Amino acid sequence: MIANIDSPTPEIAFRSEKVDYLCHFSEGQSGTIVDLILEPELQGRLMGMGLFTGTRFRVLQGGNASKTKPSSRPILLAIGNTRIAIGHSIASKILVEK
Repeated sequence: MIANIDSPTPEIAFRSEKVDYLCHFSEGQSGTIVDLILEPELQGRLMGMGLFTGTRFRVLQGGNASKTKPSSRPILLAIGNTRIAIGHSIASKILVEK
């Protein structure tokens, strides 16, 4: 979860230029998942496939580095030897760190 820097809670604030949504990554970029901002059922399904906080990934296909023109192509991720395709609407709710 992303915490406000001024918040009294002990949660870590991940706000920086390095954090962005997965949908803004382009082919060849790598990163680490910071947060899944999804409803619990979908979050659980993605976690079951290996997508959870701290997971390292590389974008193999799709994605879109442009923040003004979203892509409709799914994003293909490599997580170790596993390949996972994620739709743009889901990728727009996954925070990642470069």
